[in-house]
Amino acid sequence: MRSRLVRVAGIAVVVVAGLSGCAEGQTVPRKAAHLTIDGYTRTTRPAACSQEQSYRTIDIRDRDGHVQAVVLVSGERVIPQWVKIRNVDGFNGSFWEGGVGQAHADLSRGTYTITGSAYGIGNSNPNKVVTTDFKIVADC
Repeated sequence: MRSRLVRVAGIAVVVVAGLSGCAEGQTVPRKAAHLTIDGYTRTTRPAACSQEQSYRTIDIRDRDGHVQAVVLVSGERVIPQWVKIRNVDGFNGSFWEGGVGQAHADLSRGTYTITGSAYGIGNSNPNKVVTTDFKIVADC
């Protein structure tokens, strides 16, 4: 009887250790981000996300382009603070809360969606400031 109890206890330890080992080593890869600039949508690498206090930074690098956005997370609300767009389809521009452009942000199941307009310049006419619509969809 004692031998059977030791064997059952040993099997239980192996099963628990095996299950805890699976949970630690597995990560779920993030989905690709999607950028829409002036009506043109591209799929990019997954976003690199970081958080400092209530501010979430979403960083998307793709080919020669770079988009960085910061949102303030306040309970259920997500408030865009700024968006910088650098060399995406020839556009360089920004949105700044209380400054230039306008934006709105939503968060649903770990996916941030930021839409709005940015002021900047395009390669086609670098001497003229333009307003360009953007949309960022990124998992964090």
